[in-house]
Amino acid sequence: MKYYTNLLLLLLLLPLAAQGQKASVSYQPKDSVRIEQLLRQARHMTNGGNKVLWFARQFIGKPYVAHTLEQGDPERLVINLDQLDCTTYVDVVTALTLASSHGKTSFGAFCYYLRHQRYANGVLRAYPSRNHYFTSWILNGERQGFVHEVSAQDFKHKSPFTATQTLKINFMSKHPQYYDALKRHPEYIKTIRTTEQQLTGLKFSYIPKSSIGGTRKALSCIHNGDILCLTTCKEGLDIAHLGFAVWQSGRLHLLNASSIYHKVLIDSQSLYRYQQRQSTQTGVRVVRILQP
Repeated sequence: MKYYTNLLLLLLLLPLAAQGQKASVSYQPKDSVRIEQLLRQARHMTNGGNKVLWFARQFIGKPYVAHTLEQGDPERLVINLDQLDCTTYVDVVTALTLASSHGKTSFGAFCYYLRHQRYANGVLRAYPSRNHYFTSWILNGERQGFVHEVSAQDFKHKSPFTATQTLKINFMSKHPQYYDALKRHPEYIKTIRTTEQQLTGLKFSYIPKSSIGGTRKALSCIHNGDILCLTTCKEGLDIAHLGFAVWQSGRLHLLNASSIYHKVLIDSQSLYRYQQRQSTQTGVRVVRILQP
């Protein structure tokens, strides 16, 4: 698949040269056309419409493909709407929502929000500057006012966030053989390990999977379109899977790029039933995209 690299696009968006970086975007022209088409269409939504779910539903049926961001050196802002994994799916929908909620309809604006969410402080340098762990993605987005993680601290009284995840992050540095970039550049491992050490010890409240089967009233803290981060007890990791919350017939379901079904879909089984079958999943952290 041939990609077109535009070395000037993001330079026109921000004074990146002043930040000491060269930014590039890897995409196909049809993807830029589709992004602008979606952003224009979203302008006609009523005030009561859920933009997150509207954008998320536009990709239903797209195939699940892992590792689409790994295009070798140098690191680029990769945009591929035809092949999505759970993280790139959330990335794309979040960037579309942010651009649209700020009244933007250009591909350049989409790239701005995608880069600022995918890379630490929006600065695209080498491979380690990407937010590889989703907790980094969340914290980075919170710093910039893009997202908010819903937690027990948001409630004066009882909430379903009754469990605490204490991070111990080391998966990438312990298993560099799984990552082509780390095999090509073993010098990156030190930087990755530093990021892991910064995350290790942080605590986050989450809803245990035994409570995810509650009614919509009991789980009123979860809104349609919230990002659901499925927590894990797998050694060295924080999040096992991602998707968007969809309430159907009073039950919580996951709209996600599924490695099980090999495509983007709303899982027909409830999230509760799904998580009960996943022995290493422990529950759900909830992240909300902030719209002005």
